[in-house]
Amino acid sequence: MFPGMTGRILAAALLWLLAFVSPASAQTINRAQAVVELYTSQGCTQCPRANRIVGTFGAENGVLALTFPVAIWDYLGWHDTFAQPEFTNRHRAYSRTLRVRGRFTPQLVFNGASQMSASDWDEARAMLTQTPPLANGPDVRITRPRTNRTRVTIGSGAPRAEADVWVLAYDPGPVTIYVTDGVNRSRRIDHYNLVQWTDRVGGWNGGAVYFERGRCAPECAVIIQEPNGGRIISAAYTRANR
Repeated sequence: MFPGMTGRILAAALLWLLAFVSPASAQTINRAQAVVELYTSQGCTQCPRANRIVGTFGAENGVLALTFPVAIWDYLGWHDTFAQPEFTNRHRAYSRTLRVRGRFTPQLVFNGASQMSASDWDEARAMLTQTPPLANGPDVRITRPRTNRTRVTIGSGAPRAEADVWVLAYDPGPVTIYVTDGVNRSRRIDHYNLVQWTDRVGGWNGGAVYFERGRCAPECAVIIQEPNGGRIISAAYTRANR
């Protein structure tokens, strides 16, 4: 084969590969050292300020910070535009597991193991600093083998009771809503790392496994967690290269 022809074939192959590169190639896959969940509501007077803490924490290396809006205060006159029943169920599960007397907002949950009010930033920072990092959990990889699919690959580990594998899509934001009624009437509320949907795709009991589901965008996170709002074992997430 002639050298020039070889070069043209290689160039054509390279162009073909680039044409099918998934958007995930423009993202970095991060292993989380801490997972911080904020339960918030557009009908909560302290929540607009508390929402910003997710943006602050989420910008730090190794911190997966997520916003879960809930409809706990809808009866006050404004229906939260992002609240979902799945988020409410997750909030309730933490209340039972962490023995919280009733649900409240703004609430932070750290690694599924501890919780506190998000009203005081200094205390929230101290809690994050004191939270033991996730360790000894399996490796988690997130890829997009096709443009409309997401694959989650989980490595092996010590045999254990089955844990839940959650896939979450989230928008880094800020996503802004203008509230026209209720206690936050005439306020603009920003949301950061706003969860758009959650899906329990299966379980993990120590063996290597993978799952596929529909496209997870604009960003994707995977959380391996003990059932019923238990402790988080491992987590990974995408972050676009900006």
